[in-house]
This record gives sequence, C-alpha cells and structure tokens, in this order.
Amino acid sequence: MKKKKKYEEIEKFCKKYENSDPCTQIGRQRLDKKAWADNYHQKLVALQSKFTFPPPVALAIPEGVDPATPQSEISLINMVDVTFSYKIETGHYIFQTPISFDVKLGTRVGVMGPNGAGKSTFLKLLTNKLKATTGTVTHHPKYKLAYFGQHSTAELDMEATPMSFMQDSFPKYNVGQLRQHLGKTGIVGTIADTRIKGLSYSQRSCVIFAKLTLESPHLLILDEPTNFLDLESVDSLISACNKYKGALLLVSHNRDFLKKCAKQFLSIVPGRFNIYDDLKTAEKSTYTFIQEMESGAKVSGKTLIMENPGGGSIHSSQKAGATTTTTADKTAVAKPAATTTAKPAGTTTEKTISAAPTSSSGFEVNEKIQAKFSEDGRWYNAVIRGIKGDLFSVFYTDYGNSEYVPVSAMRKFNPPTDKGVAPANKQQTNSRNNASQRSNTNRLDR
Repeated sequence: MKKKKKYEEIEKFCKKYENSDPCTQIGRQRLDKKAWADNYHQKLVALQSKFTFPPPVALAIPEGVDPATPQSEISLINMVDVTFSYKIETGHYIFQTPISFDVKLGTRVGVMGPNGAGKSTFLKLLTNKLKATTGTVTHHPKYKLAYFGQHSTAELDMEATPMSFMQDSFPKYNVGQLRQHLGKTGIVGTIADTRIKGLSYSQRSCVIFAKLTLESPHLLILDEPTNFLDLESVDSLISACNKYKGALLLVSHNRDFLKKCAKQFLSIVPGRFNIYDDLKTAEKSTYTFIQEMESGAKVSGKTLIMENPGGGSIHSSQKAGATTTTTADKTAVAKPAATTTAKPAGTTTEKTISAAPTSSSGFEVNEKIQAKFSEDGRWYNAVIRGIKGDLFSVFYTDYGNSEYVPVSAMRKFNPPTDKGVAPANKQQTNSRNNASQRSNTNRLDR
C-alpha cells in the first residue's frame, strides 16, 4: 500500500511538471521519479501473470446425465446427507444435522466461519481425507483436484531447490518448461536454484502454486492462501482466480479476497450450515454466532444442532435440477430459504445479538475510523470489520487491505485534512510552536 500511494503521488507530480526543462531542478526530479514509476509499473504488469490457471480440460458427461448438460453444471463432488464425528462413542459431532453440498464445475464459493467450527473438516470430507460417519460423497471419476492448504508448504523438502522439486513432481516435462512455469509465479533466476530453506514463506507458497497449476485442475481449493503472500501478490492471486474457468472453494478471513473472487458464501458455525448469495448476509449469520461467544453468553453447539432446524439446510442452488448462476444472469439467483436462528437458553434475543458489537474503547464494528497502517505508520481511512480480544480487524477503504491493529493505532474518523500525518508528527509540530512562543516571551521579558 505504501508503494501504491507513492506511485499515485509521483504520477500526479509528473503530470503537473510534464513540460519542465530537464536541466532545471524540477525537471531532474521529474526524470528520477518517472524512472521509479516506470519500474514499479513494469513490476505490476509482471505480477498480473504471477499466478496463472490454464482452463481445465473438458470432462465427459457421466452416464445417466443429460448429454446436453453444460460443462459448468457437471458435478465434481456431490456430498449428500453427511454427518461426521471424530468419536461417535462420545456423542460429539462436528456435523450432526446432515449436510449436503454439490460442487459443480461452475461453483465459486467462499467458506466462512470461526476457527474450530468445521471448515477444515468439511474440506477433508469433500476430498476423502476423512470418511463420513453417515451419508455419501461421490466424486467424478476423471476430475483433477488442486488443494492449497495452510500447511501445504510442509510437503517441501527444505534441502531441495524449486527446480529439483518440480523435476521430481513432473518427470515428463523438460527443464525449460518447468523453469518457465516457475518464472510465472515469481520464482526466477537464481531463486529457482536456491535451496528452499533459504526462501521466504511467500516464495515457498509460490513453489506450491507452481506445482498445483502446471496441469490445470477442475477444482481449486484455497485454504487461507493469503497468509504468507505480500499485498501485491494477493492482488495478482485475485486476478488469477477471476480468470480461472474451473470450480473454486475459498477459505479466507480476508473479506476483500472473498468478495472479489466468490459468487456465493457458505457460513459454517456449530449447528448451522447455510449458503448465501451475498457476503453481507453470510457475515451476519457467521459473526452473530461469534458475537454470542465473545459476549460471554453460554453457547452450546449441541443445543444449536438440536434446536436449529435450518442447521443443515440446502441452498436452492444446491437442490437437484437447480442451475448455476452466472454474472450475466443474476436475476436467476434463487434466494436462500429463510432459516430459523437458534436462541439457546440464557442468550439474548436475535434483535440484541444483531447489534454492532462494541468494546470498552468506544469503537464498534462497521464504524468509519482512521487507522495507522503497520508498514508505514501513516493514517488512512478505514472501517472496523471485527473485534478479537484487544485487537480490531480494520479494512482500509481506499486500498482494499485488511489487518489487525490495537486501539492505539485507531482514531475517530475526521475529514482527511491531515491524511497521512502521524500523531507523532503533529506532536513535534506542537512542540516546535510551543518552543517558539517561549522564545518570543523571553525576548519580551528582556
């Protein structure tokens, strides 16, 4: 964000002095700034192709399915009436009310929910890493899956190089093809021949992406993919996801990432498994539950499962014969059936729960504020998205980035007359003014 802001400022400067004489001081400054801006622009162009997902190979229509079925409607994984428990004898279920979910080639769903609610369990059930307690999970026999998880980089041999890793993974490809593909993810030059233990977490993630995308998958599952990527790489990943023609399942706490890449949103909290057509409604369903927990109310997952008839409800787009919505035909989106929100004993009413949570600091969720960005220590317009202990999740409205900040890095929203000026700078200015006043007073006394 700091470089982006600098680029914008330089563009304005160069436009203002575009006719300046190169022999003057202003002219020389313009040439230096323009050289920096041109280099930055070239880097952005390169980042646009950092993550590339070629279109998946067309799949054959399965037996018993209408031959006229479009590719986007072909089912890749069909989960029907699944329940799951790690230990049935204890009676503790992750999914006790049966859940159903059909992943089609045109699926683009963002998965939301608090840690421990069942997001990872759901993905493991889909990908056969876990076996359902009851119900069925059916896979298309010819589809290709690519899974990028929070711990995918653990499969890397730290003593290997990106090139040797790719050669071991794809022996039928020649060195030139593998080196060129690694270059698309930013692993270029000597980096491709450097031991992986010497690479940053972001670079290791890029090596994994190179492996996943050499042969394009039909389903791409990204579980918190932005954790180890720098901000510019996140923008590149968003661009690549939007161009990708296969199915997408995205698990992320990055609201901007989900909003830009997903078309539907799955909310998973204990006792509830619902799909929504808009992010705002999904957030309300998800974070209402989190607020119940953080408010100190007794929230029983088992009670929610028992009392919430909509806990395993199926979104209209997931029912048999439903069509997948396209961007060009948003009117065809079937709205989710109304679900009943459980109200466990001892908790407040739904109206009270829906209110924006506040903290002792006086700030509240959805409030417009100004927050100090950690990278450059400058103040920017932002909105509070959530409260987690002593930290606030803030979204920088002018740049699309999010991060957790303490209350000391927040202030009430004011007209941006001093945008970009840190409090320390203002304090220094006040100190200089006070010193000047004292000096004037001393001269008068003499």
